[in-house]
Amino acid sequence: MRLFLLILMLIMILLLQFFTAKSETETIPSQNVKGNVLNQKNLQPVTGATIAILDTKLGTYSKKDGAFLIKDVPVGRHTLRISAVGFEPRIMNIVVTSGRETVINANIIESFVLMEEIIVTANKSSFVPINESVMISATEFTVDDAQRFAGSRMDPARMAQNYAGVLGANDSRNDIIIRGGAPTELLWRVDGLDIPNPNHFATQGATGGPVSAINTMILDNSDFLTGAFPVEYQDRMSGVFDLRTRSGNRDNYEYYGQFGFNGIELGAEGPLPGRKGSFLASYRYSFLGLLEVMGVDFGFAGIPKYQDASFKTDLSASQNHKISLTGLWGTSDINIKESETDDPATGENDIKNGTDFLALALNWNYLISEKVYINTLLGFNYANYRTALDSITVSQEGVVSSLDPWFTSRNSEGFYNLKSTLNYSPDKRNIFKFGLEGRFRFYDFSEERLTPSSDGSFYNLLSDGNTTQYMMFANWNHRFTSEFQINAGILTQYLSLSGKTTFEPRLSAAYKISEISTLNAGFGVHRQSLPLITAMSTESGDNLNFMQSLHYIAGYSVLLADDAFIKVEGYFKDISNAPVNANEATSFSFLNAGANFGSVFTSNALESAGLGKTYGAELSLIKNFTDGYYITATASYVRQEYRGSDRVWRSGAFDNQYIFNILGGYEWVISPTFTLEFAVRYTHAGGAPYTPIDVERSLRDNTTRYIDSEAFSLRNPDYSRFDLRIDFRHNLNNMSIISYFSVENLFVKQNVLMSVWDGSNQEVKQVYQLGFFPIGGVRIEF
Repeated sequence: MRLFLLILMLIMILLLQFFTAKSETETIPSQNVKGNVLNQKNLQPVTGATIAILDTKLGTYSKKDGAFLIKDVPVGRHTLRISAVGFEPRIMNIVVTSGRETVINANIIESFVLMEEIIVTANKSSFVPINESVMISATEFTVDDAQRFAGSRMDPARMAQNYAGVLGANDSRNDIIIRGGAPTELLWRVDGLDIPNPNHFATQGATGGPVSAINTMILDNSDFLTGAFPVEYQDRMSGVFDLRTRSGNRDNYEYYGQFGFNGIELGAEGPLPGRKGSFLASYRYSFLGLLEVMGVDFGFAGIPKYQDASFKTDLSASQNHKISLTGLWGTSDINIKESETDDPATGENDIKNGTDFLALALNWNYLISEKVYINTLLGFNYANYRTALDSITVSQEGVVSSLDPWFTSRNSEGFYNLKSTLNYSPDKRNIFKFGLEGRFRFYDFSEERLTPSSDGSFYNLLSDGNTTQYMMFANWNHRFTSEFQINAGILTQYLSLSGKTTFEPRLSAAYKISEISTLNAGFGVHRQSLPLITAMSTESGDNLNFMQSLHYIAGYSVLLADDAFIKVEGYFKDISNAPVNANEATSFSFLNAGANFGSVFTSNALESAGLGKTYGAELSLIKNFTDGYYITATASYVRQEYRGSDRVWRSGAFDNQYIFNILGGYEWVISPTFTLEFAVRYTHAGGAPYTPIDVERSLRDNTTRYIDSEAFSLRNPDYSRFDLRIDFRHNLNNMSIISYFSVENLFVKQNVLMSVWDGSNQEVKQVYQLGFFPIGGVRIEF
């Protein structure tokens, strides 16, 4: 593996040196910057907006349809300013490459008062979320962030681990812990469609996996929310990834090819016939899987194979009707044959595991008038989870004597949904949203343990059926003055499986103390249904209630410059109705679940009687990528406590206590056509709590057994990691070559992941996180 990565890095360097030498006598490449300027309240074109590249003399005006085009912009990083009479100006950082046109779709907000009454001097910076209803605990991130941050692997979830209050549970997975909340509490949303788990080798019932199936090449700027989010985000308690996809180029066909550790990837975009719309599409196949198909023997137990595809098609039926179709598909498989390794042991397993998913979102925006428009979403989501375990028995001679089927599962679930949202803006002060959604959820679960457990019982789950879920909300965004605004909403949910209904009021406010400083506050009741696999694998699971989390948040931010700000926030989350064991007093709580492979389920009877709380404070300093560098520094104090059916309050699995992150990057412009970008990231966090192992029982049962009464009473050593990434960007006349080399855990810090019982050596063994982990890749755009 390391030989492959070394060869890959050498190929990148040689290619770059060749093209650098060739381009010394060429003129500086340029490219077009184009896009559309829309009114955020009704998504209608803004005519006559001024679009300027601030570090040049280039600029233009938007046309009647909101479109603009700036030709021959020199390649490199630039700052774009969009302004229009009656609207708040907006500042955006962009990267122009020669391989494809830079397309900007910018929504701008109407000024509170008329321009003749006041001169607006403030800019809408990229620190303000895209969704105007979000007033606290949110960050807008760009596609550039996900692609260049050290340690992110071009994965939005891993990128988000740089933000305050956020931590990953396992270096091998992209689960994220938001303010002490379990990974099960995160909402993934793509173009308005909720997607339970968009990852390869996904954990059923949770939100993470080792490899993201979302291609960042199709993403547009998006929002990441960590608390007290508006009522349009439902059925989740901790955070939201509100991802938006970009539209394809409506004028020219463009292509890219990418090759690296994550896979072989191809993509295309361009206008539809008749130029009535556009498309973009991408496909990826895992590189290691492709080499295995070609007959390469890696010499280790299992090769992860996966492939995914994504597409988006935009149509403009008329000025008042806009239709788009977004699709995501992925499949993954791994066959870990411990029986074929050099030292198999009795009690180990051969594992076959795989997942499939498909998500489709058809959006129709209909403008009824300048004050009213309706967005209607027709969606479909499907996921399939496959696992088979064979138990290994080894003879005294060390030879595998038998492989016995031990466990098998094949579970599928999904939903059809219809959602419609009415947006009404009667004036500059008010924006109303009314939403109604219905989901038809279906499932087919088949799990079976083929050998008896220690008490002689056989576990099996055979359940199929369907249930319906309805959600309705009303939201009001009101600006009392140009300095003070609120967002208030009410949400109700109903799940036919349990017959339970929720009532969830939420309120947030922002008060601008001065031109540079703002006070924020938020309160919300957030309720979440249980994963179907959890509800159906337990006795009386259909009677379990929605989990509930009450969010109380306050914050203060100061804009240090157009490209930098500092923010402090404090929060408290009061949690109830968490599933705990019903028939015996134990430490188990669903609030600690979801950061694992397999599925989130329990065969024990559960009741909605558990309690929990998380609280903490966060400090963030963020400087955007301008003047050749960027910095993100965060310090977080985060605590998680919970109570199981034993009624004992204790630290939870995600009570890391503190998190420090510093991320920075510097761009070295070697020539007008060739740049190097260096990025580093350092993370230091408190050790995660863990439960001590019961050595006597583990020795007797030859498997890991824990001391339940001492749950999470011990802590792993502190976690720390240093990541380095180098990006090479070369712009030719009609092509761009972008390559990178990244090393995670550069200083080979041994971070403890967990402790398990080692049956072979009859002792407790520590399992470590990833060590030195190099990856790299090359992308060509043309």
